[in-house]
Amino acid sequence: MKLKLQLITCFIALIAISANAQRVRVSAAVGASGYYGDLIQGTPLFKQLSPAITLGGSYDLMEKLRVRVSLSGLSIKADDKDNSDIKYKQRNLNFKSFIWEFNAAAEYDFLDNYEKYSFTPYVFFGPSIFGFNPTTVDRFGNKVKLRDLGTEGQGLAAYPDRKPYKLTQINLGFGAGIRVDLSESLQLGTELFIRKTFTDYLDDVSINSYVDPALFISQGNPYTQYLAFRGDEVGKSFSKTMPRGNPKNKDLYYSFQLKLTYKLLNVEWGGELGYYGGSGRGKVIRSMRNPRRVL
Repeated sequence: MKLKLQLITCFIALIAISANAQRVRVSAAVGASGYYGDLIQGTPLFKQLSPAITLGGSYDLMEKLRVRVSLSGLSIKADDKDNSDIKYKQRNLNFKSFIWEFNAAAEYDFLDNYEKYSFTPYVFFGPSIFGFNPTTVDRFGNKVKLRDLGTEGQGLAAYPDRKPYKLTQINLGFGAGIRVDLSESLQLGTELFIRKTFTDYLDDVSINSYVDPALFISQGNPYTQYLAFRGDEVGKSFSKTMPRGNPKNKDLYYSFQLKLTYKLLNVEWGGELGYYGGSGRGKVIRSMRNPRRVL
């Protein structure tokens, strides 16, 4: 919680600084988010998507290159009931997780003739720090946090190499979008943002085997056995051969959002930008400058 408050404070400070900077834009985006991992077989479905919201800002380094920061809140989920393969339906696992994320990235525009085009396709890449916490609803109707239970034997003496996974991690994000000018200062666009993580536990599923329920009873929390194997809820007897996860592939999550961007035009900060990113001190190519450039 302390880390999240620090990140939010830094983000608000960046927005406050932008009030005196023509190179700075602020933005807000809404849309959908999803994940791809062990509980998704094939193409993700619309029913596996959740809401996502983002606040952001950027600063132009050059005419086509800028740095950007964003603070996002999004959700991910998956349920074996949505799988078409019977063996995964019988696995009967599911999860949901809220994700908070602070991202910093470099963004590059493809088009350089801003007088000719009223739209701009772009790409971006950069790291994020994010937090997650997978949950599920058990057979008794209770919402539980899966990480605390060690469903794959984390914390059991029989598996000393299986440690609880960290709920705050880093990822590498990349994506692309397109922006369309609505006015001199306002732009509307869409953006696809994919995050490649270094964890296989966004869904609390990784290892392709099940812990013997007797170990949970003798060494850990007996209640965990009801969430480690859930095939019995759909009439499947316990079997160590039933598929669970794939530790070779890390999880990823993504968002697709509609983005509104506002450029602050009142005050210059850092000088005007020329076509090649000049500071504006006698070297600005003003004929190439278009005030409708967007974030």
